[in-house]
Amino acid sequence: MRSTLLKWKQHMKTQALAYLCVLGFFLMTLNLLSAASFSFAPHILISVLIQALISLFFVMCIRNLRLSRKEQAEKSKELAYLAYHDTLTGLPNRRLFDDRLERALLHAQRSEQLAAVMFLDMDRFKDVNDSLGHVYGDRLIRLAAERLLGCLRGSDTVYRQGGDEFTILLESFTKPEDVRVVASRIQSALEEPFILDGKPIGITASMGIALYPLDGTLPEQLLQHADEAMYAAKNRGNNQFQFYASDIDAMVKSKAHMEMELRFALENNRFELLYQPQYEITNRKLIGMEAILYWSKGNALLLTNMDWKKAAEEMGFMVPIGKWAIRTACRQMRTWQDEGYPPLRLTIAITASQFKDEHFIEEIAVVLKETGIDPMLVELDLTESITSSNVQEASEKLVMLKKFGVRIAMDDLCTGLFTRSGLEGMPLDSVKLDSTLIRDLVDDDENQLLAAAIIRMAHRLGLNLIAKGVETEEQLEYLRFLQCTEVQGKLFSSPVGPDQFLRLMNDKIINA
Repeated sequence: MRSTLLKWKQHMKTQALAYLCVLGFFLMTLNLLSAASFSFAPHILISVLIQALISLFFVMCIRNLRLSRKEQAEKSKELAYLAYHDTLTGLPNRRLFDDRLERALLHAQRSEQLAAVMFLDMDRFKDVNDSLGHVYGDRLIRLAAERLLGCLRGSDTVYRQGGDEFTILLESFTKPEDVRVVASRIQSALEEPFILDGKPIGITASMGIALYPLDGTLPEQLLQHADEAMYAAKNRGNNQFQFYASDIDAMVKSKAHMEMELRFALENNRFELLYQPQYEITNRKLIGMEAILYWSKGNALLLTNMDWKKAAEEMGFMVPIGKWAIRTACRQMRTWQDEGYPPLRLTIAITASQFKDEHFIEEIAVVLKETGIDPMLVELDLTESITSSNVQEASEKLVMLKKFGVRIAMDDLCTGLFTRSGLEGMPLDSVKLDSTLIRDLVDDDENQLLAAAIIRMAHRLGLNLIAKGVETEEQLEYLRFLQCTEVQGKLFSSPVGPDQFLRLMNDKIINA
């Protein structure tokens, strides 16, 4: 009987409108027939009343069935949500997190990118829970979850593992330093006091990080290693994060310290320019100088363990540092000229990030206008790698620079672009032989052949030749034999400060 009733209800849900239409048509027919007799007998009124009651009954039945259907759909939706989300925070639960983790690792494998699993445990949360109660503890968990979401991208996932522990999935990044940035952002977000009923509550977190594929290729491996790294971070003290692999942890922390030092140096003018003289090879006449950027006041240990210029380039600091270097070098040359010293050519290195900066050409124009120096005395020194990625685009930008009158030099040249036809279409003035080529020039047959080929090509294209890193008379004599035109290196002078370079110019004037 019960099953029959359930079947009838289900049938009525699907066919209620059809039955109502049939009933309405039947009642309308009866009413028309009754009205045609023009009779208002009591039995007709009773019939109409019965019809109205029957219609009302069916309308209520259909309404209840529709409401029941809507409530059931909402309940099903709510149950489906609860099956994949945490009831306290609304974050994804373990089931949804595991599914996303598997898909993220598969995507990372196909795209050859990195992924990270981060375990987060709130420090001293038990003290807050015990002193203020579970209601306040739950509110603190919800607020912390909101801040975590604000620190992540839309493609990342955070789920509450239980209590005060969260697990975070970071997808699609290229280097471990990107994960450090996220971890630092989370630290800063959680350090800001939480306000609960007007009371500020301070909280921090310990985090452990495992990277795919460096620390594991399976979900369970990454989760276990992230958990182990989190406990290692907690043992070091509160508010710490640590990578599972010790070498990655050391590298990331070193770069983080480097970033802090670079930012401090940039804000406090801790960089300096040294100048290395350049000479004609035939008569050793001083004809120019290369301005070389130094950071002598930085952390000495840090500088020996890491190429700070490469790190600054990766972190985006070389654009502002390079602007400072160009402006400082040009102002120094202006000062020497105003003091009556003969004009010398100034060569200054340009990094890839500087060259790609959309304001680079404008910055060169502004400096030339401010200092009023002859653009023909300024030589921008580019490495081969800057132009080799997109020869056409680099050529167009170099043409724009040449319109100002500045000189263009190609540095670190051994093979590659110089042996390709792309070089002939570039508006170059000078080519530099790299110091690695000069170092073994006298004894290495391959270096001799390569240097001779580059010099012949440069002469054919009408380019000036500068050999870097000349340290011995034997190297100098062989370069003279190959008909190289200019040299610089420790044989003549190491890079020196402005005062020492001024004395060097005075000595040259006196000797002349």
